[in-house]
Amino acid sequence: MSLSNLYIVVVACFLILSPHFFKVHQDNIDLSIIVDGAKPNKGQVVLSVFDSKKSFLKDPILTQTTGVDELGESHFLIEDLKKGNYAISVFYDEDSNGELKTGFMGIPKELVGFSNNVKGTFGPPSFKKTVFNLMKSLEIHIDLGKAKD
Repeated sequence: MSLSNLYIVVVACFLILSPHFFKVHQDNIDLSIIVDGAKPNKGQVVLSVFDSKKSFLKDPILTQTTGVDELGESHFLIEDLKKGNYAISVFYDEDSNGELKTGFMGIPKELVGFSNNVKGTFGPPSFKKTVFNLMKSLEIHIDLGKAKD
């Protein structure tokens, strides 16, 4: 092994073992979300994540879309989140057009769901009811349902 290669290996080991490296990765949290209730192998689920009351249902910090499996589930993995408060909304995009179909007065015609599996009364649930505190990696389940029966 040449001296320059040895130097590269030593520097790489130092960076990997430094406290800064561990601190950066300790702050990163993974959130796994399983959404239930869609028709097997049909359509997609659109998931949005919010980090404040002000942005809730208006300006997500991220949005992901994934297909529905043979059990009628969609699985999401959001990596490297910071500790904090989050709320999630999902909708079942049965026709895969990327848009939530709504009817009279904006009531969703497609199935929807929220973190904490709360439902709204005369509209969507509030941020306060859907918010959860993320302090470590976590798996949550969200059940899809009609917005209004």
